[in-house]
Amino acid sequence: MVNIEFISDAYTSDGLKLPMVHFESKEKDICVLCIHGTCGTIIDNYFATVWGKLLAENNIGFIYEHNRGHSIENDIVMKDGSFKRYGCMYEIFEDCLYDIDLAIETAKNKGYKRIILLGHSYGCNKIIYYYYQKHPNILGVILASAPDMVGSHLSIQKEEYKELLKEAKENIDNNEPTKLLHKMIEDYMYMSSATYYNWYNENSNLNNLPVIANKKVWTQFESIDIPILTFSGSKEEDYYLQLDLLKEKAINCPDFEYQIIANTGHTYKTKEKEIGELILSWIENKFIKK
Repeated sequence: MVNIEFISDAYTSDGLKLPMVHFESKEKDICVLCIHGTCGTIIDNYFATVWGKLLAENNIGFIYEHNRGHSIENDIVMKDGSFKRYGCMYEIFEDCLYDIDLAIETAKNKGYKRIILLGHSYGCNKIIYYYYQKHPNILGVILASAPDMVGSHLSIQKEEYKELLKEAKENIDNNEPTKLLHKMIEDYMYMSSATYYNWYNENSNLNNLPVIANKKVWTQFESIDIPILTFSGSKEEDYYLQLDLLKEKAINCPDFEYQIIANTGHTYKTKEKEIGELILSWIENKFIKK
């Protein structure tokens, strides 16, 4: 029987209370920290519950952290009892450093000795940036459906992009960074001016997997010098499937494995257990002495 714990008393260094779900391993050795994608929650990401249970049954801990970008919009409790509005409508990419710091700190406080960072979708961009900035002492990185966030957005909204960026900058300059842009972004959510400009300006730190542009230098990604496992579902858009390109660009990675999972999409329906076993096998083969 796996003990599943809801963590509700963890605060980032800038004061945000971030809930987590912990699938506890009896052996406090390795813990996988799952950093979700755009607007994600553990309810949306059913696959994470399958992975967490499977890993915990095999003596590997799993923590799913709800970062400040969880859900489209939310009011997060601050340490002083006030609230601050976040969700992916209001998220600033670089703030992921605070959130991942907290996830690592929480795992260590639970007694785990070794850490693996797992990102899903936009969460992949976050852990790549985190590794580039912090170069933490971790075992490896798992990239689940790693996206070209900037390139895919420009390809979808190239006609409106310059107009939206200009509108966002004007609102920021007018001291209205939280003002929502007039047009829905990629047909599923409105976005604050500060978030849109942060994500999509020409010098954006989010542009760290430029698959579509296929730049010569991938500075953040190239900094990863520990083992990488990456996979995507075969039914995802083409830019999710260029895993051979990722392998080519991972010039300092000592051990890069990748796989396209047949007959599934971005949330791995019907293939949750298969992918969980892939993750388990990778961890056991790379990091657990037989």
